[in-house]
Amino acid sequence: MQYEDTVKRWEVFELRLPCDPDEALYAEAGLRAVFEKGERQFHADGFYDGNELLIVRFMPDEEGEWSFHLDGPSLPNGGLKGELLCLPADTGVHGPVRVAGATHFAYADGTTYTPFGTELSAWHIQNDASRAKTIRTLQTSAFNKARMSLMPNAEYRGPCESVFSPFAAGEGGKLDFDRYDPAYFSRVEECLQALAQHGIEAELTLFPADEAEVQLTPVQEDRYIRYVVSRLAAYHNVWWTIADLGDGTPGRDKDWRRAFQIVSECDYGQHLRTIHGAPAAYDWGVPWLTHISLRHEEVTIASSFTLQYEKPVILDHCGFEGTGPGKENALTPEELVYRIWEGLTRGGYVTHGESLIGSGETCWSIHGGELQGESWPRIAFLRKLLSDAPDFLSYNRMRHDVSTIERQGEYALSYFGAHRCTSRLFAMPSGEFTADLIDTWNMKLARLDQTFQERFVIKLPGKLYYAIRLLRISDGSVTGTFEEQDTEPLLAVGDGD
Repeated sequence: MQYEDTVKRWEVFELRLPCDPDEALYAEAGLRAVFEKGERQFHADGFYDGNELLIVRFMPDEEGEWSFHLDGPSLPNGGLKGELLCLPADTGVHGPVRVAGATHFAYADGTTYTPFGTELSAWHIQNDASRAKTIRTLQTSAFNKARMSLMPNAEYRGPCESVFSPFAAGEGGKLDFDRYDPAYFSRVEECLQALAQHGIEAELTLFPADEAEVQLTPVQEDRYIRYVVSRLAAYHNVWWTIADLGDGTPGRDKDWRRAFQIVSECDYGQHLRTIHGAPAAYDWGVPWLTHISLRHEEVTIASSFTLQYEKPVILDHCGFEGTGPGKENALTPEELVYRIWEGLTRGGYVTHGESLIGSGETCWSIHGGELQGESWPRIAFLRKLLSDAPDFLSYNRMRHDVSTIERQGEYALSYFGAHRCTSRLFAMPSGEFTADLIDTWNMKLARLDQTFQERFVIKLPGKLYYAIRLLRISDGSVTGTFEEQDTEPLLAVGDGD
């Protein structure tokens, strides 16, 4: 048994045991471990990594001394025992993301997490140069979540790439659904680590919308889920999406509850779990879903879904910036930025997608590489605006004419979107407020030259994609920071009637 006896909090602890070569171990490794600290106890299954090697992984979530006990038919009577020391987490490592405040997210250490995701379904099966370019691009963007498919379409792999499926190739190159490809999973793990180093979550879709290439029996499905979770649950930045239900067309009538049950049983870290589909594709209120992942172009449903289900709502597929066939692949950058702002100011979250064709006939949301569009800098601008906002802003359901998230009496962000308003009446609780006029498309922000109390009117430019931010002044200082951007002269403001 080989292992390092120290590991940092929320990082991967790994036990390695040599074994006789046996491909049947892919289906059942026959190795289980119990990790204990005080009265806390966690179970982890081992997996076969090929090359005559069994592995058990664990993600300790608490500093201090842990003990573990391994058991299995290949081990001596009584199994094997050992200890590990969990050290403090590295700076910037906050642990897995959890649901917080019913409809929001936070890391395990309590740090607020606001998803700014992007679709990168098959970036991990591209060559080394392409993957490195993707990571460099992510470093310069504001994205903190990447959506990846563990069963990407074989047509999406790059030139000369043979590692493209979780399943090993059998005779004639046909996939063998009873064996897994350790090289593929090693590639995925490298990508998970690279994303984690830059504070990016990895949302892994286990089953794709189109399963024409991979048709598993129920037994093979169960084994696949157990293998994936046993192997990848130790990475703190993992999210699980059980399946992509596509556009809701018939043919996806499986009992997904069984899949959720297996994930929950095998995942000692209890990472976020969901399923992705159209609004009517699933019963979003079931308790085994931690959050809702929707495929829908009308992002305004975020406000009604958070009210109905009291869970975080992410519009993970609202369309792609591009010029491709079909309306979902041909959004203007203005429209995509509008949808992201509108969904967020309605209490939800919206994922970025780009279908523009770049060099080598690749596109960002499939292959990664470099961003070609104009929406991503505007998303970075939005994330920066929210970086010093109060935690857990809530959607104001009383402001029907403008989408608004707020901390009542302290902070409000109102988005006018497609409405070219020339003025608006605001009513705030007692106190004094500053107002910032935001041009969301041109990424300009300027503070109005007076403060406001209770009821007041702010005159607006009458242009598309503007927003107003109100900040309460507390003890002579403004709650939140302000960085003035170059903008046109501001319009006059006046008191409300």
